[in-house]
Amino acid sequence: MQSTVPWSTCGNDWNTCYCRTRGMNTSLDDPLMWFNSTGLNCTGIDFKPEDVKSSSEEYYYKYVLEATGGIYDLGKVKWDITLCNLLAWVIICACLINGVKTMGKAVYFFALFPYVLMTILLVRGVTLDGAKKGIDYYLSPDTSKLTEAKVWKAAASQIFFSLSCCTGSLTAMSSYNKFDNNVLRDSITIPIINCLTSFYAGFAIFSILGFMSVNTGVSVANVTTDGQGLIFVAYPEALSELPVPQLWSCFFFFMLICLGLSTQFPSVEAVLTGLQDEFSSLRKKKYAMMFRVSVCVIGFLVGLPMCTQGGTYLQDLFDNAVGLPLLLVGFLEIFAIVWIYGLKRFTEDVMLMVGGVKSGRILFYAYYVWNWVFFAPLLILGIILFECIQYEPIIDEHYPAWSEAITWSIVGFIMVWMPAWYIIRFCLEWKKEDFKHGGRLFVQLNQPTIKWGPRDAENRTVPRYQKYLLEQKNKGDILKHQNHQTDVPMETKAVQGHDNEAFTPETVMSWKF
Repeated sequence: MQSTVPWSTCGNDWNTCYCRTRGMNTSLDDPLMWFNSTGLNCTGIDFKPEDVKSSSEEYYYKYVLEATGGIYDLGKVKWDITLCNLLAWVIICACLINGVKTMGKAVYFFALFPYVLMTILLVRGVTLDGAKKGIDYYLSPDTSKLTEAKVWKAAASQIFFSLSCCTGSLTAMSSYNKFDNNVLRDSITIPIINCLTSFYAGFAIFSILGFMSVNTGVSVANVTTDGQGLIFVAYPEALSELPVPQLWSCFFFFMLICLGLSTQFPSVEAVLTGLQDEFSSLRKKKYAMMFRVSVCVIGFLVGLPMCTQGGTYLQDLFDNAVGLPLLLVGFLEIFAIVWIYGLKRFTEDVMLMVGGVKSGRILFYAYYVWNWVFFAPLLILGIILFECIQYEPIIDEHYPAWSEAITWSIVGFIMVWMPAWYIIRFCLEWKKEDFKHGGRLFVQLNQPTIKWGPRDAENRTVPRYQKYLLEQKNKGDILKHQNHQTDVPMETKAVQGHDNEAFTPETVMSWKF
């Protein structure tokens, strides 16, 4: 805590001759001289309007990040940012060490407390002069932007990220629900709450930006920016204009920390749950904790390049690259559900969970079916094609031509696993089975097997599941008969499932799902 927030002035060690505070009544031609510890003399410098930087911008890029000239120069690792990264992963590890039990308690705080801080900032913002100007700008959309592909891609990517669609997070979290959990209700309320939260946050942000606009005599359009600039430059600068800026800045940045951690929890848990489901030995108590700590350590190490002086350019590169793969994965997931697994089968499964309530059936067929079959795939495919047609590579003084190759390498690395795994599975099945023609194997691999369905036998009440249950029962009867005919120790029989209730055919079957 300081008497003056450091990003509100230009007389600091990290500032340059091009630093200006908002509302400074000094022309660019004036021979200014900043007297600071460096003894910087700016007399006779040839100033250009595009060279001028705000005090908050120089604080963020010159002091916090110490940003280099571009992605071609990552520079050294910033120890303070590295420690923040370490602290974040320690918190994540502590909250996920025991799985969803500890995570559930942590999420109550990290997901709900930001609403309190957001409301405090909103109440303060709407009481300031110029708040109406900022809110009017917020509620006045520029419809001409709808002709730009990057706007549609940014909007779709934002929705996918904010809802954690196609990242595995929703699947991992919902796997801990009861089988009869009302998924229709959740799938409606969660997106509504998400959109209303974003809309609500806009008022808290633009009310204060409107105050800054009036206070400095600059239009709201020139005050605002996008990406990191809005969060770490424009908004902190607006907070510096308020009375007691230290308090409001603490509220704002603590809110960002809570939002970041609450977003990271399900993302990391999705990785942990997926690996533990695939390798069941990792669920054992003696391995589970070590495994979860190891994944968090790997996550910290992978993030170290982002903690360098040029890490901000690397982060922007990743941010620009991951949007398209999410859309492609979303399209393929819809295609797999509707056309491979089958809409009829999936509808039966959903009705099994919600109980076949009449209102649920009406909602399902009137809204979801039409979206899955027509609107969602067409919209996603349209955005992808629109983006490809109007695609513009990011090549400037910060990003040389070879950085574009890195962007598409990231896209390829994300997308290659689906076709690669399909080809591997095709080759393995071809060797294992006697297929004279690959076409029959191709058809078989693109159809659901009778094993697909609810994990527990008591939930497999749809007629198409009965064949599999009968097969499992017959296998269990044969196994019991063999155990009776074979003279083996009682301990061995228990392991094989003869006298051990934990090894009934139904539970043996449930391991496979």
